[in-house]
Amino acid sequence: MPIEFTGRVVAYDGKKLTIDVRDLDINWNKLSRYNDGKAPVVSLIFDDQQRRSLLQNRYIHAIIGDIAAWQGEDPTEVKAWFKYAFGRAFEMDDVKTSLMSIEEANAFINLLIMFASKHDVPMMKYKPLEMLAPDDIRAFEYQCLINKQCVICGAKPSDLHHLDTVGSGRDRRKINHLGHRAEQLCRKHHQEAHSLGVETFLKKYHLHGIEIDKHIARIHRLRDEGTTNE
Repeated sequence: MPIEFTGRVVAYDGKKLTIDVRDLDINWNKLSRYNDGKAPVVSLIFDDQQRRSLLQNRYIHAIIGDIAAWQGEDPTEVKAWFKYAFGRAFEMDDVKTSLMSIEEANAFINLLIMFASKHDVPMMKYKPLEMLAPDDIRAFEYQCLINKQCVICGAKPSDLHHLDTVGSGRDRRKINHLGHRAEQLCRKHHQEAHSLGVETFLKKYHLHGIEIDKHIARIHRLRDEGTTNE
């Protein structure tokens, strides 16, 4: 099974190509064993900007690194498993992250994020709010509400925090919550949100605020147009 890494070309003199692999964790001893002690032969695929971006590749390796550390497994093997799962889900015979389109890479990243959120994987290398594009941050905010995981630090337990005021004296157990904005926050960041104010807090962490839909309302046992809380 081919092992994929991505680097950045930093020099070429007509015969030798120098590639910066940055902080990728390449197990050279393992590669050498696979190749009977010889230096491995590599294939070069130059990014044409239509395939997944180098930034997306960085996200993929960061999330896989966090999952691998959490599982105590080799990142290469973890990546191979997720590629297999991705291929099964999207009916793809041969999944290569280096050949993914931008849309496919986004779907692959979302698969990794959903797994990490569901299983409480500590995010050490991957910092979603620092690394994701605005639209992807919105999807991450939604997943945190679904998985009841603090959108800032990933902590559990955490609570749904209402961003929009519902009116003085009104009982939140009896109002229709659909359409009101919310974030999932631990106690520490819940207190910070109150201290800073809604818009300052959202701006600090590059958040949007997610409108509560029926799925979120059901998970958090909030009232919507057709239900009442017992």
